[in-house]
Amino acid sequence: MPQGGSFTGVWFSPQYGEMHMIQNGGSVIGEYTKDERRGRIQGTVEGDVLRFEWDERRELVQGLPSTTRGRGYFRYAIGQDGHHNVLGEWGHDDAEVGGGPWNAVKSRRRQPRLSTDTSGGSSESSSSGSESDSLEEESSPPPSGSDDVLGGDLNL
Repeated sequence: MPQGGSFTGVWFSPQYGEMHMIQNGGSVIGEYTKDERRGRIQGTVEGDVLRFEWDERRELVQGLPSTTRGRGYFRYAIGQDGHHNVLGEWGHDDAEVGGGPWNAVKSRRRQPRLSTDTSGGSSESSSSGSESDSLEEESSPPPSGSDDVLGGDLNL
């Protein structure tokens, strides 16, 4: 793991929107939301790699949700610009790869909050602001078209 690195944070992914992850020792839990998608991840960290299981609920038609599951990994890195990011991939069912890229950039200021968090702190939620509002908080966000940091669209 790079010095000062932790998977704990609020991450912004072009594929999956806003991700809130919390690392406790070698374990990570997290949630992500984008449009009609709501998902959860849970996994373990070895060095700079998080291997995880994900499950996602999509409700394209109200009252008719669908759930998909799979595995994936994130490799933690700090870019030359100083931004912390994860570069990874996902797969369906028991496959860790094969579905497509899953990348994200970490917020420098925001703290993660999971829907299961009952600490009673501020009620900031992932739906309280848009991704662009959140990125404006960053001192110097990465260019939105940077393919080496952020991957393309995924169709889960």
